Amino acid sequence: MAAMALVITENGYGKLVSPDEFREQKRGGSGVSGYKVTDDSGPVCAVLRVDTGEDERVLIYTAHGQAILTPVDDISERSRTAGGVKLINLAEGDMVVGAAM
Repeated sequence: MAAMALVITENGYGKLVSPDEFREQKRGGSGVSGYKVTDDSGPVCAVLRVDTGEDERVLIYTAHGQAILTPVDDISERSRTAGGVKLINLAEGDMVVGAAM
């Protein structure tokens, strides 16, 4: 079991990121990038703490009412600056609006 951050974007892309990849920020810091946002991926819309190796599933839902339930262990682990992998295929004009465990 390992705690990971699951990052999901509006266009249906996502990835798992190890918390060890994020450095501690001090007062006056400008933040740490957690996802390489592109026109294809869209902006980040959800970040969840998940445990791998626990048979957990994540529910991803869209503005038009589409929803999928996918195992967390099927999502690729990537670096915090890398892009993600396609988690959900969206209809024209639809977008991911959230996710839940």
